[in-house]
Amino acid sequence: TEPPMPPTVVAGRNPIAVMREQVHPVVAWANGIAILLVNLVFHTVQVVLGAAALQLLFPQLGIRAWGVAFVIVVALMALLPGRSRVIEKLLQFFLYILAATYLVALFVVPIDWNGVGEMFTFTLPSDATSVLLFTAVLGSALAINVPTIQGYGSIARGWGVERLPLIRFETGLINVMLAFVSFAVIIVVGSTLYAQGIPATSAVAAADSLRPVTGDLSSVLFAVGLLGAVLTTAVVQTSVAGYVVSDLVRWPVRMTETRFKLVQVAVLAVGISIPFFGWDPFVWVSWGAAFNSTFMPIGIATWWYLVNKKSLMGEHKAGPLLNAGLAFSLLVAIAAAVRFWYVTL
Repeated sequence: TEPPMPPTVVAGRNPIAVMREQVHPVVAWANGIAILLVNLVFHTVQVVLGAAALQLLFPQLGIRAWGVAFVIVVALMALLPGRSRVIEKLLQFFLYILAATYLVALFVVPIDWNGVGEMFTFTLPSDATSVLLFTAVLGSALAINVPTIQGYGSIARGWGVERLPLIRFETGLINVMLAFVSFAVIIVVGSTLYAQGIPATSAVAAADSLRPVTGDLSSVLFAVGLLGAVLTTAVVQTSVAGYVVSDLVRWPVRMTETRFKLVQVAVLAVGISIPFFGWDPFVWVSWGAAFNSTFMPIGIATWWYLVNKKSLMGEHKAGPLLNAGLAFSLLVAIAAAVRFWYVTL
């Protein structure tokens, strides 16, 4: 389960407000600024991925034109949420198609366990390049803006403690499903491309692993699923920025507020600068992910303190299992951060 959700729901307060009131304003600002920086870095990546997916579907236009078109669509979905629900449902459907295809492929593709096993060969990184990659991957897996938007979403919907059992069930179920789909992707790629000595280093290469099931439609299917994923993520990232900035400076934390929308526009402006100036955000994404990972000890420690605060949580105070999981997560995060900066510096 995600640790940030119970404190916000139990206290009936937004995440940054809870940190400010229950821990310290400096801790709230540290968390907020880190979330905003990481969120902005990954938002620029979504623009590039969205443009690539659109060009794969419609190669008649250049990558920059599709980048601008992608940001415009994100802007419409982010700033006019009442008019985009049909689009959002359609994007979810695209994601379901992609996930289902990999799950079906798991039962259709002859599994090459040797190829899959080779993908799991693990050695500790030693040089600066491999340490950066390792920390970036860990930072992507432990994205600090994800639990934050869950907390804000819960409060925005007016969920109280009566929803805690359902929240925990839904969060756990979603994580299990994501893990299973990830497992299916690894098995399919390992049994097809990797077994032939072809590393899946790009989205197009990963799409080729679907050919045993979808044939030549694999690239189109993958592009549709990728487009749904990056559009949904990009819209959410604009909301994260609006929530966090509003909470930090104590504005009304509502999506209908003009100042909230202005923050979203600022994020969109950064996003649209990518295709206009031809920047490559993948140059700094590894550093962004690494920063995300090195900040995680502060984030985990903050939420760990909150979920164990009796005056805040009452009967919903963290139990032994959650505390053990948080302790393990904190140790991994600290080890990764120390290793990264030691090797890098």
